[in-house]
Amino acid sequence: MIQPTPVRRPLWIRTLLVAGLAFLAVWKALQLPRRKWPQPMRGILQNWTWGMFRVVMGSWITRAYIDQPCTLRTPQPLVPKAAVDPRYALSPGELQFFYDNGYLGPYPAFSFVQIEQLARSLMLRRTQPSYLYGFPTDRDLHFEDDLLLDFLAEPAILERAAQLLGPDLGCWRSQVFLKPPGGNAIQWHQASTYMMEDYLEPALHPPDRNELFQLTIWIALDDATRENGCMQVYPGTHKQIRTIRFGGNEGFYKVNFTLEFEAHPEDAVSIEVPAGHFILFSERVIHGSGPNTTTKRRMAVNFRLIPPSVKVYPDQRTHLAMHMGQVYSLDKWSLLLLRGEDRYGLNRTKRLHRKPVTEAQGAPTALVS
Repeated sequence: MIQPTPVRRPLWIRTLLVAGLAFLAVWKALQLPRRKWPQPMRGILQNWTWGMFRVVMGSWITRAYIDQPCTLRTPQPLVPKAAVDPRYALSPGELQFFYDNGYLGPYPAFSFVQIEQLARSLMLRRTQPSYLYGFPTDRDLHFEDDLLLDFLAEPAILERAAQLLGPDLGCWRSQVFLKPPGGNAIQWHQASTYMMEDYLEPALHPPDRNELFQLTIWIALDDATRENGCMQVYPGTHKQIRTIRFGGNEGFYKVNFTLEFEAHPEDAVSIEVPAGHFILFSERVIHGSGPNTTTKRRMAVNFRLIPPSVKVYPDQRTHLAMHMGQVYSLDKWSLLLLRGEDRYGLNRTKRLHRKPVTEAQGAPTALVS
């Protein structure tokens, strides 16, 4: 198991590392060939921006950007990016609220029976070896759980997301979040291309990092309240990616760091989400969650949407998630197309189909091909 927790290294080690990074920075500036370098160095040469070099070297390896730096442009004019079912049309005020604050919702989508069935199914599957990765995990269970596929295909979600991302939508990752009684808080964090997971290779390669290229859908399977650790956000912080300072007492799973921003508790918003409802948010917005101070679990599932113009895990056979201390094989991974078409062919793509609904069948069932 990988234990990658950043530590403050002795000065002499940091001096050697800074010298090595300076050499790589010169190599990058001169645009010299990268192919002969080992993969970690190639990742730095290819994916680090000059701002990332400046922060890491200038702090003598005590600070870094939490992810690939970028800003978020508000489209002009600010109009829906897709024609959708009128029942789920976002108002001009909702579109403006999202770009001002970084999130929308909660919205209703699922019945009590549906969420109870899914929660029972996921509680079992998360303890068994994953079809995709070969070990128990909370990640990407949509590849093996038909009930979860039905949730991903819900029009109340996809029609709203299409107005922000465009008519073509794919799911590149899902995640179960189980916060047991007494479960810990999750510290403030944000993400852009998920380079934060190993700091060498971004998971996502969008055409333009400064445009909205991903949305996270967070579905409550239990009532999410302040008492049991609902999600919290600092509205408006999605406009730029911040820096972190290594170490400290706060933990993001297996990694300790402090996000560098002016945190005023009175400005944070606790988003309480009733069971069966969902929120949409940009991972760029600074977010976290409090501890579960109740005697009951708080369970949720999320999935992350992108347009097919975004490359995912290009040229990678495995993906390292340092904060989880885990390496994931990508041999069986694919982008799951949920809405529209893949007009780019940049990713291994599977399409989601749904059986027609009949009175006897009840709810439709999702299929992957």
